[in-house]
Amino acid sequence: MTNGKSICTVCNYVYDESLGEPRQGIPSALKFDHLSADWRCPECNSAKDMFQPCSCVSLPTYEQTCVVHRKEQKNSNNDSLTASKATPVGQLVAQRPARACILESYGIDYCCGGKTTLEDACLKRGIRVEDVLEKLFVADQKEEPSSIDWTQAKLKDLVEHIVSTYHDPLRKELSRVALLSEKVARVHGDNHPEMVKVKDVFNRFKAQLELHMQKEEMVLFPGIVSTETTGNPQIFGCGGGIEHPIEVMGQEHDEAGEALCTLRQLTKDYTPPEDACGSFKVLLFSLMQIESEMHQHVHKENNILFPRALALQKPTASCR
Repeated sequence: MTNGKSICTVCNYVYDESLGEPRQGIPSALKFDHLSADWRCPECNSAKDMFQPCSCVSLPTYEQTCVVHRKEQKNSNNDSLTASKATPVGQLVAQRPARACILESYGIDYCCGGKTTLEDACLKRGIRVEDVLEKLFVADQKEEPSSIDWTQAKLKDLVEHIVSTYHDPLRKELSRVALLSEKVARVHGDNHPEMVKVKDVFNRFKAQLELHMQKEEMVLFPGIVSTETTGNPQIFGCGGGIEHPIEVMGQEHDEAGEALCTLRQLTKDYTPPEDACGSFKVLLFSLMQIESEMHQHVHKENNILFPRALALQKPTASCR
């Protein structure tokens, strides 16, 4: 596997070959394929065959969140980038995208829940913040390939990146997975009625997300780019500023996140049953992929694009 990481499809624990697993006495550099056949996940005790290559391998090189990015340049390698328990989790990933994989392995939501501090996120998950900080520190020390710093890039470039990397592929994937969910529900619905619910939840998720992306591309994104280009605040609706559509988009992100949580619960963390056919397994893996991509997609909007756009906007008078 290309990035040396494998993810548990049950609990999202990530086995990183470069780190090994000290809790089980597994040294660094031991490949996942070389683990014993009876090796089990240290977090949920799932069998080795419940692991998949880490889903970020499908992303472009500069977006591989599980590949640790290059060391910061000297002028930006300062204490402000050091992970701390008081830092919001969205900010941690915005500073260093490689941290996303660590947070995902602990089930920490850094996209819709990006404003939550690391300490509070760990408390909610019932895990020790010190353990997470240790892994984040190790990841931060690694050599990093070239990456675009979206916290500093032009907003126009960031918008184009979001549309081309997430919106366009997602539209195609939503249509493909919708057809697949219909097939699995039809064939396996009698023995697995939860898959009928999966089909219904996914179809609503698809319809809402397609409309959501259309509103962003036709209204919000052009307004953000115009504000950056002209320096003039944009007026939306009945005289309101850009904060109003951003608030609506944020709420819709939360709704999408709730739908994904429902899909994960219905499928028992995307675990295929013993009688699952090939299409059944492909559907579950595809749903897991969509969830992973959505984490990065929403993170870049909620924690990078939207705050930067709001910082450009001057106060505007709203209608009464």
